[in-house]
Amino acid sequence: MIRIVLIRLFHLVVVLSGILFLSFLLIHLAPGNFLSQMAMNPQVSPDIIRQMKTLYGLDKPFYLQFLDWMAAVLHGNLGYSFSYHLPVIQLLFSRIPLTLLLTVTAVLLSWGMAIPFAVVGASRPDGWLDRSLTAFSYLSISVPSFFLALLGVLLAGATGWFPIGGARSEASVSSGGFAGGFDLIHHLALPALTLALGSFGVLYRLMRSSVLEVRSKPFFAAARARGLSQWILRVRYLFRNALNPLVTVFGMELGGLLSGAAFVEMVYAWPGMGRLMLHAVMTEDLYLVMGGILAGSLMLLLGNLLADAALYLLDPRTREGVTG
Repeated sequence: MIRIVLIRLFHLVVVLSGILFLSFLLIHLAPGNFLSQMAMNPQVSPDIIRQMKTLYGLDKPFYLQFLDWMAAVLHGNLGYSFSYHLPVIQLLFSRIPLTLLLTVTAVLLSWGMAIPFAVVGASRPDGWLDRSLTAFSYLSISVPSFFLALLGVLLAGATGWFPIGGARSEASVSSGGFAGGFDLIHHLALPALTLALGSFGVLYRLMRSSVLEVRSKPFFAAARARGLSQWILRVRYLFRNALNPLVTVFGMELGGLLSGAAFVEMVYAWPGMGRLMLHAVMTEDLYLVMGGILAGSLMLLLGNLLADAALYLLDPRTREGVTG
């Protein structure tokens, strides 16, 4: 197990380094930078621009800039944001928790809805519940997350049930305690539900297909012939055996949720990584963009690593393949 973990960590480092290098190269190939925008201001002298290029190492060749930045990253320094005038790591630490809160809540909602509904619906194929959930899953797959977010904003504005924009109201910032936590949940509910509905369809269809496959297996027919209750059949035989294919797509699903979260954050004005990265790209803030790419790629790769570890623990066949 230790050997497998070390190999996966090595692969993670190699893939992450490749992502960072290609991202740095693409940013370098793009015309202009933050200092080019400053140079257009007649109040900023060319001497100041040259001093800033020297200070941030932007006068060096591309590969030296990348190596300097990587060396700084290994020491915990992600650079300095030109537009916010703050260290990049400080900006990321202020935004990543809110993005993780939104993403994790959406994962819990989507998996918590899709898995039990798929088990119950596929237990009676082509029943009214199965047909209704299948139709709803098609609708969920067809409608983009940003369009669902816009519908959510219209719903919040028309009904007043949910706040529009932000993660906290001004009154709850100073109150804290139970009132502050409830206010955060109130602001989180609509963005998280929007993000969860966007991934519900894919998860439901995958789990439903897996459940139908398990129901056709001889061991399930033998278990049903023993006269076991529906609860035991669904939990012990259907759920446990049908879950493995869903675990394998957890990493890809996490990547989709992270990319979808950026759109949802911008529509709902949720102060997470999405709005921060949009501002960084628009202002060509080099080190802030690279810090965001590093954080997003690391979360995605760790999600895939957790999915592999979960599959290793849940499915004995994967352990036999590794040890063999």
